Amino acid sequence: SVCEGVDCGPVGRCVEGDAPACACDAGYHADGLSCVLDGCPGPECPRAVSEWETLWQAEWARRDREYCTELSTSTGADQEHYFLSYCIVGLVSMWRATADDAYLDLVFGLIDNTLEDAVAGDDGFRHWPGPPENGGESYPLWESYYWRHVVTLVRVLHDNPEVRARSDYQARYEALLAFSERDVWEKWHSRGLGNLYRSRTHMASHWARIGMELYRITGEAQYLEVFENISHGEMPGRPSNLRMQLYPNPSTPSAYTWASHWGVPEGDEVQDTSHAGAIVSFWEEAVEAGMYWTVEDRAALTSTLMDVMWFEDGSFARFVDGTSGSDGPYPAPDGRCGQCGRLHEWLVLGRHDRAVQAKIE
Repeated sequence: SVCEGVDCGPVGRCVEGDAPACACDAGYHADGLSCVLDGCPGPECPRAVSEWETLWQAEWARRDREYCTELSTSTGADQEHYFLSYCIVGLVSMWRATADDAYLDLVFGLIDNTLEDAVAGDDGFRHWPGPPENGGESYPLWESYYWRHVVTLVRVLHDNPEVRARSDYQARYEALLAFSERDVWEKWHSRGLGNLYRSRTHMASHWARIGMELYRITGEAQYLEVFENISHGEMPGRPSNLRMQLYPNPSTPSAYTWASHWGVPEGDEVQDTSHAGAIVSFWEEAVEAGMYWTVEDRAALTSTLMDVMWFEDGSFARFVDGTSGSDGPYPAPDGRCGQCGRLHEWLVLGRHDRAVQAKIE
């Protein structure tokens, strides 16, 4: 295929022909083997990668390098690897945006630090020792929340053989893929399907994403099955799936609302904005891959973000239906709060929407 190893970026697709070419989303045009915003450079253009890199480097030096290193060199017994996932996705994003392998080397270093603490258990699988109250075993939530970003990196490496040909990246790719298949997926699968088909939408979405990425790499049906069951099929032991959870926002029909618990009536147990981000970033990767979730789903999520829950002053609602609830340190009267939790995984929607990107800036 002439498109092998060609990456047109998040707003483009490589198309076949006598030579590779990029087909770009609306509002973008092809410039060689990449897609650039129509009318740029100009006053309406988003910040350049170099500008974002300058901001990123300042924050990395100020605090994050030390913080991420501390998380990675911990044993993970106090949920440190869960929060290390932020460092992983940030570094991988900077590497993909800049093509500077220094970022890739940094992320490999952090992952290697955690692997040094993974020990073989009685069942032969490697694991990170967890808190005493869990018998020294880690929680599937902690591992899946962290490793979903690692396995996305592995899939990006799979898709880019020219990167794997550099340095020792092929060996690193093979080691991480082997760990992903055996010591993450097979380990938790062997301990019971409930470890994958979790009791909450966001927790199950981690495994759907891992399954999706492993399927894209290996083509093995077991991974696709879990992705499809959680996305739109029959989940063992659960009365619903992610598709069945979705319904239009009562006041903004273009937006999605959904519950965090499986199969509850519409309007109950509405998903919180913070944990919803993991589902949104999973769906975005699935849309990019052409795997079940669609550009129409992306548009509905963008409406949820922009029309329902993210307000003009930068604050955002605690729940995806635009409400705040009455518990916790949240200003309840107008549904707004400054620090409700995590919004960052919603921001991938800015890859395809100028208004989202402008609001991010």
